[in-house]
Amino acid sequence: MRILYFTDGAGIDLLGIRESLLRIPEVLTSLRRGQEQARYVDLMQVMSLSDEDFRLTPSVLRNFLINLVQRGLHQRWTNQDHRADLILRRINHRCFADIQNEVLNSIRAKGEGRAVATKDLHLLHFFNQIEITIIGPGYDEIELWLRKEISARGDVKVIVKDVIASDPQLDWFWPQVKETFTHTESPLI
Repeated sequence: MRILYFTDGAGIDLLGIRESLLRIPEVLTSLRRGQEQARYVDLMQVMSLSDEDFRLTPSVLRNFLINLVQRGLHQRWTNQDHRADLILRRINHRCFADIQNEVLNSIRAKGEGRAVATKDLHLLHFFNQIEITIIGPGYDEIELWLRKEISARGDVKVIVKDVIASDPQLDWFWPQVKETFTHTESPLI
């Protein structure tokens, strides 16, 4: 069973992450497509702003950028022939308990052979393990819960991974981001 979880994208607040995201072709394509909707703002320029200036951008623009980045990362994931049984977006759930219930109910339903969120996609051959892929950038409390609580299940093997860290062609991403923080006082997420 595969679960895809889109975080709140808080990592986009950090310039090192934004600069690294701009090196991913699918993210660039997504931003270019989004530029058609944002006629009066240069999205590439906004992505290159310093952390202080980026924090001053309107939340609507910030959320639009997060959405575009996540679309690009998702496109990269699906281009590698990955599909999900359950897709969760943090933005669609305001309450932590809602996401917990949806994940647990989906796992329970899949175990019982009942239909799950994506009725057209039944990856039952994957049920001996649950693969949870996180699409950020960055992490939130749901990701931490998935790593601690769900991965501790004894009845099924659970693998939690980051979409960027699990892509062998993006092995440069996180080391480059970490290197930018060794020269600054900003904490790494």
